[in-house]
Amino acid sequence: MAENTKDPFYQQWWFIILIIILAVGIIENVFDDSDQAREERAEAITSAFQEEAVMKEIVENKSTPDIIAAHLIKKRFGSTKEEKENMVVSAEYESGVVEVIISAKKVSSAKTLKHASLTTAFDYMKSMKSHPNVNQATFIVQAPLTDPFGNVEVGDVMIVLMSRETLEKINFQHFKVGNLSTVADIYWEHPVLTKK
Repeated sequence: MAENTKDPFYQQWWFIILIIILAVGIIENVFDDSDQAREERAEAITSAFQEEAVMKEIVENKSTPDIIAAHLIKKRFGSTKEEKENMVVSAEYESGVVEVIISAKKVSSAKTLKHASLTTAFDYMKSMKSHPNVNQATFIVQAPLTDPFGNVEVGDVMIVLMSRETLEKINFQHFKVGNLSTVADIYWEHPVLTKK
């Protein structure tokens, strides 16, 4: 009597060929370094080194508050590299007064703009507190505003001004961003930001 035993599936010829094809495909994918993947990795590494180099240069050169503020805002505001580069309209420092004007060209909603503006103002004021030669710090946000007739014009949507005296009073470690409007020497926001 002949035994009719069948080999297990993992010993079948079709299974072995399938494993070989899968292995070759996986090996090709692992070692296939496409141009796009290479460019993305190079760009990520380059931007990381550039960011580190800029910060190192700022620290070593003891840059003026306006340069530090502009760098901080570019880092915090905007989503694309182009938006970040075009974000700062002006950054000026003279006789202890630093003023930064930023332009939020792409606004998804008033709530998002207000939140981004407040958190950036918080970071800006915290940074300015660490510079003893800053006597007054002003933070201005501009954005496109549409009137009832559909005309769009760029205008101020938030202004935050703090004196050295006010900056010294704030413990930024425990300070709540929402309190900026209460403690700032001057705080103004456009009614479009307060609409619900």
